[in-house]
Amino acid sequence: MVLADLRQWIDHLEERSELKRIRAEVDWDEEIGAITREVSSQYGPALLFENIKDHQNTGCRRLFTNGTGTKGRVCRILGLAEGASYREIVATLKERFSNPLAPRKVKEGPVKENIIKGEEVDLFQLPVPKWNPLDGGRYIMTSASVVTMDPDSHLLNIGTYRGMISTKRTISVLLAATQGWGKHFTKYKSRGEEMPVAVVLGWEPTLFMVASTPVSYPEYEMAGSLRGSPVELVKCETSDLWVPATAEIVLEGRISPDPKSFELEGPFSEYGGYYGGRRMPKHTIRVECITHRSDPIFTGCLTGASPGRTNEGASWTPATFSAVAWQYLEQAGVPNIMGVWRGKWPEIMRIQIRKTHRGHAQQVANALWGSSIANYAAKHLIVVDEDIDVFDWEAVEWALAYRVNAAMGDITFFPGTSGSMLDPSVPIAERDSVKYGHGKWTRVLIDATVNWELEPQEQYGGSRYPALGTSISPGMTETLKRRWKEYGF
Repeated sequence: MVLADLRQWIDHLEERSELKRIRAEVDWDEEIGAITREVSSQYGPALLFENIKDHQNTGCRRLFTNGTGTKGRVCRILGLAEGASYREIVATLKERFSNPLAPRKVKEGPVKENIIKGEEVDLFQLPVPKWNPLDGGRYIMTSASVVTMDPDSHLLNIGTYRGMISTKRTISVLLAATQGWGKHFTKYKSRGEEMPVAVVLGWEPTLFMVASTPVSYPEYEMAGSLRGSPVELVKCETSDLWVPATAEIVLEGRISPDPKSFELEGPFSEYGGYYGGRRMPKHTIRVECITHRSDPIFTGCLTGASPGRTNEGASWTPATFSAVAWQYLEQAGVPNIMGVWRGKWPEIMRIQIRKTHRGHAQQVANALWGSSIANYAAKHLIVVDEDIDVFDWEAVEWALAYRVNAAMGDITFFPGTSGSMLDPSVPIAERDSVKYGHGKWTRVLIDATVNWELEPQEQYGGSRYPALGTSISPGMTETLKRRWKEYGF
């Protein structure tokens, strides 16, 4: 499905009765977040809030969320049958992530219909919610696509990062040195320069999907590949950055390396289901210009998932992360990867291999932990044989029960690595992103493949393991097939 913009996606959802327009007045302070949490946890419709307290007459009056909140919607975005399995979705993403499609630059676009600069900039004209009860403020960057440029190569990076309105012209952000824009910022900082930033608020879903995934090619190229058509871009007003021509809203600004410019940020309900990040001075985007369509639609989303509670990203981030992890493993030369699955939380990742050599699982761990995806993923890595379906937790649990013997080295610790700054199992001092650039993890590899140091046994018919006691003989299988109706089934 090739979508021109966010509005076409909204129209499509409404045609299929998957959009709920909420016309009753709702409060931006927690109420929008609470409604969204209830609806998303039930895998309900996309939501368009049209009557938001204090925003009936502001420059932006509407808020859209939960647009990618079900697997069926994700399948339609990718042009797959709605009943496609996650194994099929991962395979499709992996193939498209390997075939970038360059964007197309154009001179004009609807995002330039209105241009606001300098003292006229007022972020409080946007209906930005306080999503969760203990959030530090109104988080404007939750599903935003943040554009930055490498000052040396001039390559663009687009990522999804959190940011909270601090004043009418500033956004305090959580900036990690290991992320895409963090690497760019380090270069600008070494030059003593401010970094230009463009924050895209509202476009069709593919950009949000790739911006939230550590893809191995430029994000505009990946969005083009996912959607099957080049992303059309226009140049920003105040920098050499490029943004989607049909975006709803773009915030143009700069981040200074001077600590005097830092403003308070945090905490925020993060992807792990806990509030993450201390309220402390952090890097700040100084917004210099806003461009937007007429009657723009603000977009945002909840983050965080816990048992029984979810958010829209949980419908696709496991698949996008799994596809990219599989791609990294193949690029690193790890042979015979049969399946990859991340699950709802990125800290746990499962890899299925056709084992060809002793140490194969360790090779998987070394390659994956050395990739950029490991910044937030694969703290606990489980590697299984090809007969174990990584998409079936019961099968993985069985492998953990009967193919893991810690005394034989099946569990390996790798301490002192970079890891998520939002993991509450790590002491606060060890995940200070301003001081250390990121967090700190001790990673764990659980090799749940059959250990080749087990000697084949004659009593097992020359195998390392006993025969499977739950199987039915081929002859009896045929008998059951022939007589099944006779039994009364």
